[in-house]
Amino acid sequence: HTSMFTSCGVSAPSRYSLITGRVSSADGANYMRSNFFDKEFEVVAPDGVKCFTEYLRAAGYYCTNNSKTDYQFKTPLSAWDESGVNAHWKNAPQDAPFYSVFNLNSTHESMIWKNSEKELFVDPSKVVVPPYYADNSVVRHDMAVMYSNITRMDNEFGQLYDELKNSGKLESTILIFYSDNGGPLPRAKREIMDSGTRVPFMIRFPNGDLAGTINEDLNMFVDIPATILSLAGLEVLKNIHGQAMYGQAKGETRKYVFGATDRFDEQVEKRASIRDSRFLYIKNYMDQQSVYRPVEFRLQMPMMRNLLELYNKGELNAVQRRWFESPSASEELYDCFADPHNINNLANDPNYISILKKMRSAFESEWIEKFNKKWVSYSEADFVKEMHPNGVKPQCPTPVCRLENGLLVVEDLDDNYSIVYRTKSDNKWNLYTKPLTCTSGNLLFKSCRIGYLDSEEIVIDNNMVIN
Repeated sequence: HTSMFTSCGVSAPSRYSLITGRVSSADGANYMRSNFFDKEFEVVAPDGVKCFTEYLRAAGYYCTNNSKTDYQFKTPLSAWDESGVNAHWKNAPQDAPFYSVFNLNSTHESMIWKNSEKELFVDPSKVVVPPYYADNSVVRHDMAVMYSNITRMDNEFGQLYDELKNSGKLESTILIFYSDNGGPLPRAKREIMDSGTRVPFMIRFPNGDLAGTINEDLNMFVDIPATILSLAGLEVLKNIHGQAMYGQAKGETRKYVFGATDRFDEQVEKRASIRDSRFLYIKNYMDQQSVYRPVEFRLQMPMMRNLLELYNKGELNAVQRRWFESPSASEELYDCFADPHNINNLANDPNYISILKKMRSAFESEWIEKFNKKWVSYSEADFVKEMHPNGVKPQCPTPVCRLENGLLVVEDLDDNYSIVYRTKSDNKWNLYTKPLTCTSGNLLFKSCRIGYLDSEEIVIDNNMVIN
């Protein structure tokens, strides 16, 4: 796929979309690490919204995540059969279908400085420097580190591929490869220009189906959960914002993809975008400040410090310093064919006034009206107050269990909550989907929900007494 986009050029909001199939800004989940200011806060998803993996588990899939979560909320016990550094599809029951996620960290932004002294697999003199960077040894070295990290990641993926192939399961498994945000360098990660939101995406179907084909359709991260459910033959829920790219529920081709940015760690901004197959429109709600934000974490990167030093000395050219300048433009329009680096703002060019009006109108009707009416006027504090009334984290109701015809039944809660259970001797929480045969006691039950405290536990003892 050549046109896959995340709706926020940073990881945690992107992962919210990847696990729920929903636009992060629409749900108040667009602020990088929702608990940055309040360690107890986590995003509360709207009623009925669950991790899509729960529906795979309910259908019999063994679901594992190795190992990063960081979804803007603590992972509900209902989401995964296993989540951690040892989680693996190999642990699935024999002949059970599986869904497994492996998060490779070698290309993370932090690896630019952490791997700075490691062996380079790319010659710094041969990298192609984008025009918005100064072309010097510091920039070239960090870019070479980035490409070398990609080589390391490729080798790690190769090991996972070989492991699957050697197991004999390769040709009965669909492989999907993607990044959770755009490039890790400055003016890429955290941006809603193409450099920050356009991501690699590849899919391998069994037995060479569609091998070598290129899909140029516009797609977003919210489409990935919908696609996985569709390929598994499951219903794509109505509260998922995405649409399936393949499978029995394949949707229509998108006309637009969208983006929004808010807070990145300690720095705040508010920008949003719409993009069709050629043009990118950006609305800046905080145009009194520069698009560049002095994120402390990113300032550990040598080339970030170098670019900032050159800007302060007046040694960057007009293209290179624009990112740092304030005030910034309230509207931006880019021709992504003619200007793939999104450098030339056409918003004030009279030759593009009709395109500007078209994109502005689509932005309001397709992005703001459908998904982000609340986001436009809300601050992060507004979302926090709404999710945690009176500053109190909500808690799930305690499940009610009963014995019925020799079966242990958990009475239905509404669809907002999920029921999990385990034995006292096993730490693994199972998803409750149907009445259980009462062959042994010592069962623990509780309910969970995204952003909520788990309920109190119900204990079933050896005598089948419900406590």
